[in-house]
Amino acid sequence: MMPELPELGVPTSPTEHLPDFGPAAPADRMVTVEVDGSDPKKANESALAALMDGANSVLFWVHQSADVALLVRGIDSSIAPLHLVGDLDPDSVAAQLESASQGLYNADPLEQKARSGKWFTGSWASDLDRLRRAEASLPPAMGAIVSNACFAAPDAAAQLAWGLASLEAMNPAPGRPVGLVLQATADYFETAAMAQAARLMWTQNPLWIVGRVAGDGSPSDDAADLADRALAAQALALGGCRDLCIAPINESAQAARWARHQGLVLYYESGLLQQDYPLRGSYLLEQWTAELAEAARKQTAQWNRRGGLVELLNRNENLWN
Repeated sequence: MMPELPELGVPTSPTEHLPDFGPAAPADRMVTVEVDGSDPKKANESALAALMDGANSVLFWVHQSADVALLVRGIDSSIAPLHLVGDLDPDSVAAQLESASQGLYNADPLEQKARSGKWFTGSWASDLDRLRRAEASLPPAMGAIVSNACFAAPDAAAQLAWGLASLEAMNPAPGRPVGLVLQATADYFETAAMAQAARLMWTQNPLWIVGRVAGDGSPSDDAADLADRALAAQALALGGCRDLCIAPINESAQAARWARHQGLVLYYESGLLQQDYPLRGSYLLEQWTAELAEAARKQTAQWNRRGGLVELLNRNENLWN
């Protein structure tokens, strides 16, 4: 007897497409570099150098909202998306960006509360109001709502649950892109299934998935570690991430170039993403995708029975009991 497995990848019509990026691999998939903006002038120089050597998107860790103009100087953000992370005033940020800028305004208040025990502005209501102002003032191609689901890494189901619950809590405006940051797990197929499940679970808005690949934080010169990160990045790409952010295996300039070039090979030279839905038809991956999505929904439902993610964070309760 054939096992009864879900066939999530079978289109119901010739024009059906996944809500993340359409029926074919998009031309604008991104290789993203992270840049610390503590010294805005040096950060800008570093970002421009990376963009000249393979990167086509920049994630800035922004320390002051007023630094944005200097950080992004010389970058055409209508072509190279900008992901701005920090405790950021949206009106100040919007005033320093071009109207055609694209990217993500990453001021995730739920992750902030979970990590630090404090809301950005002192309360959830005030943080949520700031997100509404971000939606009103930022360029339309810039996502104003972002869930840093990688907070719950490495567990795939936990990342999906966090992402689903936090996006629902932030209640993004219809039609605007929303960001979801996922981190690769130790299992290749689970990582691909996790990215697929995210697209399956969130369909209210265009979903901009940033896939992160990182080791344990210790520097390495081992070629095997380089290969491990390439495989993890491949799984994220095949699962449908729009951006890949691969942490270098050490702090050398060569390692940074390797990380950027890994993304370029995956997106533009491997040929893997020239096919429509390259993973469709795999019973293993489709079953794993369905199981991860179901586990995430069950976790989110459990949080809702206890008052919801925001209330649990306000009460400083253990989320994972």
